Amino acid sequence: MSANLPSSYSFIASQTPRDFIGLGVITLPKRNLFQSISDFFAEKSGKKRISFFLLGAHEIKVVHYQGSEIIGSSDIPKNLIESIEIHASKTPDALVLISNISLVECISVNEKGTKKLKNHQFNLMPALLGENTSPVNNINDIVWAQESRHTIVETLKAWNTAIQENN
Repeated sequence: MSANLPSSYSFIASQTPRDFIGLGVITLPKRNLFQSISDFFAEKSGKKRISFFLLGAHEIKVVHYQGSEIIGSSDIPKNLIESIEIHASKTPDALVLISNISLVECISVNEKGTKKLKNHQFNLMPALLGENTSPVNNINDIVWAQESRHTIVETLKAWNTAIQENN
């Protein structure tokens, strides 16, 4: 699979890690009441929210968009990941495969060696939606998105194997 982004995803090129491996769409994070009200009015004006999962050889990057604006992003360095679990499921209509990914990230270690950990949950799907949730229609880009999701899952499984061997 080519790690280069197809034209349907060119809007996110500036956010991709230097050593880009794959791209997927994840379910939207929960928002507070005021953000939800803001999202409601933004969606009425045509600015829909979508979140992307970008995998690089040394990091995971999560980017949240509303319309064409980035409303948030976070990075998880590979060297801080303590464990990874991946389970497969499908959407209720059984048409789209979802990879349920649980990561544990080490945030810090105190002087006694006690680790502060953070759990991350991602429901990863192929990036069949682009900017402002517009559907991807180019068949080559659809195939690329499916392969990209598969590559992400296989890479994370390899990372987990390496983590388990080092513990």
